[in-house]
Amino acid sequence: MSARTGILTGAAGGIGRATAERLVSDGWSLVLVDQTDAVAEVARQMKVGDGQKVVGVAADITRPDQYGKIDAAVASIGAPLKFLGLVAGVLQKVGSIETLDIEEWDRVFNINLRANLLLMKHFIPALRAAKGASIVTVSSWYGKSGHGYFGAYCASKAGVISLTHTAAAELAGDNIRVNSVAPGNVATSMHLDALHEEAAKRNVSFEEMKKTEWDKIPLGRAAYPSEIASAISFLAGPDGSYLTGTTIDVNGGCLFS
Repeated sequence: MSARTGILTGAAGGIGRATAERLVSDGWSLVLVDQTDAVAEVARQMKVGDGQKVVGVAADITRPDQYGKIDAAVASIGAPLKFLGLVAGVLQKVGSIETLDIEEWDRVFNINLRANLLLMKHFIPALRAAKGASIVTVSSWYGKSGHGYFGAYCASKAGVISLTHTAAAELAGDNIRVNSVAPGNVATSMHLDALHEEAAKRNVSFEEMKKTEWDKIPLGRAAYPSEIASAISFLAGPDGSYLTGTTIDVNGGCLFS
């Protein structure tokens, strides 16, 4: 395939790093974005082939005034921007709607939803110029059904799915495909930390909480980050060329009400 560049947010996290590894193996050059300098080390560890480049950029994606650093990294690679992967996201502090601080609601929405809109707005012109590109968001099965003690997270991820549909409708004429991957439970530190926190809220042990959650999964386990990365890779590249406006459920068979 011809030279092509992608941007990947949340690249120092579990899903983000696995996705970076998969996309590099697919032949992409990448700009990896995360909020800490750890992303530079992630970029350094990527096993690139001839002509590939991977650049790490520490930036706060909720602040458009920092996007210039990402622009500069894309320019340094010198290949058309053909992919925007919006992986970055946070969980909320576990708590009921009644006790949820509005500041926590705003924090979750700013990162999970508002930043996705801001990044789309900023990079759509470059994607349009590539004459064939894709955007992939990462939503969640929690965005398809409400779950107790995760009101802000569920609502923000539902918004990501809706934003994906809207962008797909608007950008189809520009040959920019927009899709979402909706993971279920994924064996990352973020998921395990959330299980510990919810176990404390419910006054049960971590093992009891994990069993409760994982017993809901027909395949009987949480996903490996690489399994989410595979779905993102499919949607980013030519194998997903006739898909836009879709959400792929990668959740081990969980059903929704």
